[in-house]
Amino acid sequence: MVSPISLRIRHAKILADARAALGSERQEELRRSHSAAVNRRAREIVARRQEQDRLQRCARLAARKAMLLTKDAFVKISASASNDIDRERWRERQKMVEAALMEIVEKR
Repeated sequence: MVSPISLRIRHAKILADARAALGSERQEELRRSHSAAVNRRAREIVARRQEQDRLQRCARLAARKAMLLTKDAFVKISASASNDIDRERWRERQKMVEAALMEIVEKR
């Protein structure tokens, strides 16, 4: 029977051997290089998340503006409708549109 090999231990041993083979100056250079790469990656992740948050806030604001304009438009359409059946149809459509916009506003 073959015993399983932990890749994490093996990877750590390979890195330790490689670092031991380097001189002290090269080890410091490697450490700085690795730290810079990790910091760069972290900044990219934070920037991407900030952009996603900004776009989400913009979408919510646009949905709120659209809701105000929608209410105004439906009020004017209902006022111009000639009979109660038309007004009721417009109210139903208004509820559907406002529900869709509220989903955007409340999402998160």
